[in-house]
Parts: sequence; C-alpha cells; structure tokens
Amino acid sequence: MDTARPHGHPPREIVSIADTCSAALQSMPRLEIWLKELGLPVDPALVPLMCLQTAFFTPWLPPATCYRMARLTVWLMAIDNVLDAPDAPDAADAADAATCKGPDGPPTRVRAWHRALEGHDSDDVSEGDSDGDRAGVSDDPIARALAEIARDLDREGRPELTAVWRKSMHQTLIGMQWEREAARTAATGGGITGLTDYLRHGAWTIGVEQQVTALWALMDEPGLSRRLPLLLGALRQAATAIRLLNDLRGHQREQSEGKTDALALGLTEQEVYRRAEAGLENCRRALAPLTAAGYGSAVALERVALWHARMYHHFDPVRPGQAATAPLPGGSGSAAPARHSPFIPQPREAPAMSIEQEVLDVIASGGQCDNAKLTELFDRLEPVDTDLLIGTWQGGAFEHTSENAALLTKMRWYGKRFVDADHVEPLLCRDEDGTVFSYEEMGLATLREVVHRGKQATAMVYDQLPIIDHFRRLTDNVLLCVMDKKETPTDFFFHLTRVPASPPRPPGDGG
Repeated sequence: MDTARPHGHPPREIVSIADTCSAALQSMPRLEIWLKELGLPVDPALVPLMCLQTAFFTPWLPPATCYRMARLTVWLMAIDNVLDAPDAPDAADAADAATCKGPDGPPTRVRAWHRALEGHDSDDVSEGDSDGDRAGVSDDPIARALAEIARDLDREGRPELTAVWRKSMHQTLIGMQWEREAARTAATGGGITGLTDYLRHGAWTIGVEQQVTALWALMDEPGLSRRLPLLLGALRQAATAIRLLNDLRGHQREQSEGKTDALALGLTEQEVYRRAEAGLENCRRALAPLTAAGYGSAVALERVALWHARMYHHFDPVRPGQAATAPLPGGSGSAAPARHSPFIPQPREAPAMSIEQEVLDVIASGGQCDNAKLTELFDRLEPVDTDLLIGTWQGGAFEHTSENAALLTKMRWYGKRFVDADHVEPLLCRDEDGTVFSYEEMGLATLREVVHRGKQATAMVYDQLPIIDHFRRLTDNVLLCVMDKKETPTDFFFHLTRVPASPPRPPGDGG
C-alpha cells in the first residue's frame, strides 16, 4: 500500500515518462518469472505491454502496486484464452456437461476458480464437493494464480473495497461462462443472444472493472466508499465503451473464431463507435468533480479508460504484432481522438460543476440538497421505464428534518425492491441486527404509467397509502425520486442507487 500518500491522491506534479517506465521495468522480470513458474497460457511477449499499462494507470503508486496489477491483467488474459479455446473440455468438465449448463451451473474447473477467489484451497472443502473441486485449486495453474492474487489483495487492500473487487471477479467468470454458452448455442442453430444481455456481460468480461476496483482497494483514500455510487456508475459506462471499441477492432478476428459481438448483433460500425465515444464522454463528465479535486480513485479510472481506448484505436491486443495504422471503423478518421487526453488534476481550473454532477456528489457523500435545486433537476431529467427499475435499490434522503425523513429514519429504511410491475416492496428496512427485510404493514405497491410534471413515466403506486413515487434517471444506477403524497404541499425528494446483484453461488460451494 502506498503509505507515502495516505489520501490516495495523485501528485500535483506531472509524473515523468521516465518514472512510469521505471516502474514497468522493475515489474517485467518478476512478471515473466511468475508467468513461467505457473505455466499460464499467455504469450510472454505481452509482459512489457501489461507492465507499461499498469504503470500508466497510477504512476504515483509504488512499483509493487504495478506488479500486483500486472499479474491481475495477465490472469484476465489467461482466463480469456482458456475459455475461448476450442471446445475440448477435460474429463471433469465432460462429466458435468449433462447437468451444468450456463453461468448458473459452471463446470468443475470454473467452480474451482470461484472457490479460489473466495480463499478456499483444496483442504477447505464442504461435504458433497466433488473430487474435481477438491483438486481444483491445487492442480490448476489458473486457480493457483487467482488464489495468490486474492490473498495479496486481502492482505494489502481495504476489506470493504476488496469485496467490491471480488464481486467483479465473480461476475467476470459468470460473464465468460455465459459468453461461452451463448457461442455454443448459436453454433448449433439455437439462436443468438440479445444486444442488452451481450453488453451487460461484455462490460464485465472486458476486464476494465476488475482492474479499476483492484486499484481502489490498494488506495488509502479516505471517504472512497462514500463515492462508490458515482464511481461505479462511471466505471460501468467506461467498461461498456471499451467493450464496444474491442468489438470494432477485433470484429474480423472474432468472426473467424465464431464469436458474437455488437456488430454481429445488428449494430453498424458507426453506431458502435458513437456509443463507445458517448460512454467515454459520460464517464469523464461524471468523474469531473472528483478528478478536479484530485481524488486518485477517479483519476485512476479515467486513466484506465484512456489507456484501453487508445490501445484499441491503434491495435488488437490479442494480436499485438499486427499493429493497425488505420483508424477504427466508424470513427472520425483520427487514430486517437484528441479529446481523450490525459487528465492532470488542477483544482483551480476545474470546470463549473453541473447540477447533475453536484447532486451525484451529494448522494455519494450522504450530504443534503435544497428542494429548489432538486426540482429544477427533476424537471430536466428523463423518466424511467419498468425494465430499468427491476431489482433492489438502496435509498437515502436529501434532508433529515422533515416528518417523512424522520419516519424513514425511525423505520431504518433501506430502500426498495422492484420484482415486477405488479409486485413492489417499497419499504425495505433493517432490523436490529442489520438484516434487510420487507416491511409490509403499510402494504406493497405496483408500477403504473403516470403523468407527473408534464412527463409520462413509470411510477410506483402504494396499494394502501395515498402516495405515488416518481422517478427520474440520473444514471442507469442512480435515480432522483420524489414522493407525491395526497394533501401534502411539499414534495419529499429522495434518491435510489442500484444494489448490484450477487453472483450465483457456484454449485457445491458450502461456504
């Protein structure tokens, strides 16, 4: 951990290219030895690239962090190579093939990777685990490498942020298994997946979220956890954008390998490029208040997105020897758009903060905001539909003195769960032990189309109370909401932040 800069902030001075290269050079021999000793299926010629990129992400952190991050990047490439290999499962996988289909039932080897991520070794198994599970961590170089990475991050990282990284890693395994099964289904004439599902899984499997969340865990930045809602929303935008750029650069190769990408699912090259550019711009706009203030978490995210965007503008990292000089298909003709330049924090020259950014920062910090500003923003934002709402959301208020705010505090209100249009649990609360439960003494709720302040949108109507909650989209994962209560003249504003779904527990894992 970087104890020299306890706040996790990058230095105000520009880190020189020589310093970045020095960190990379110190990591290369160690990474080459690690790769060789474990026998991971990654071309050793990629080691310099892996070390240079991780040194670029956070050049103010020590070389040891560069090495840890390079190992993670190499592991992500190794797992991709293994699961992308021609369909020739080992004996254990073949035994599972009849009963373990899709991401909810991964084969034995993938279950071992999930176990390694949780810190289970071959001696730590539950009754009923297969022999393959017992040997999975000790015999498989992929599992051994992952176990080592996870142990180091647990030892050096912050527990609450390491948990975020671990969840992203589980999602990577689930997403890669989903992509593998989708390719098999398409190859046998079973149809192809939809674009929404593809991008949801593809954003996890591109590796950006895993790199960024690991960096966050290794930063000693006070208050980082409070900023997670804003940071995670920006990170999802960046990861989806990089997935799209990956599809553009590697489309011909992936077609020859029988893989699905955004172009194969119906988007044109121009549409893919525009979506990617918009995602990167949205990411940077959301991060602007934090990067301007010099928060290392935001600067690192921006630099990770910058590196990957520029890389795909120049070449396909899977085929690094075949460097490209032409711009990406669908692009504007520039091999590296000028607007994706490195960001050096300069608080005195920070751009004016938009209302959206200001409110997102208030939500992230748990602060307060006045109704006039919230009303102005609410009227500007787009409404939401039912599909966006489905899932569990954690809530919070913008003030703590009104009758409504006091009641929610007394109830230990946690948030809302939208199961479907006809089943909403509006009052998720915590008991004395902190366990979340659905408080139903005031009834449940339904979703209906309602016109409010001139816009028709999905709203939540209580079954037994004269209350309608209206929602507007700040990001896909953060909503600005207002409670419309009959005969109450003052609107009560609150916010909801999506709770990421927990990855399915690997079969046979009794942990």
